[in-house]
Amino acid sequence: MPYIDDRKGKPIDDPESQTWYHGSPILLEVLATGSSITRNKELAIAFSHKPSQLGVSDDGIIHHNGEQNGYLYEIAELVSLEHIYVHPDIIIVNPNDPWEWLTKRPFQLKLTQETIL
Repeated sequence: MPYIDDRKGKPIDDPESQTWYHGSPILLEVLATGSSITRNKELAIAFSHKPSQLGVSDDGIIHHNGEQNGYLYEIAELVSLEHIYVHPDIIIVNPNDPWEWLTKRPFQLKLTQETIL
């Protein structure tokens, strides 16, 4: 599981945002149940490169060791809390900033950009 610090008290997640993202190294139309989503666009872009390690510096820059080009998607449907839950590892790492969520059902996706390293 990637580690992300708390950026010295600044949240990674934006609880006010209604836009949810998914990053993947493969082309998709539908996001499978159990997939990760986030409201942080830069984090989703980083995940699109399939890193094994990921972190956020004190200035908020996301660093990772991913080596693949990928794709950034927006969830093309309304996401409600009944259809998602906080990733269990995030509850341990940072319970006050739930920046990664898992889906309880499939979601339609909208491709927004290709992510090139």
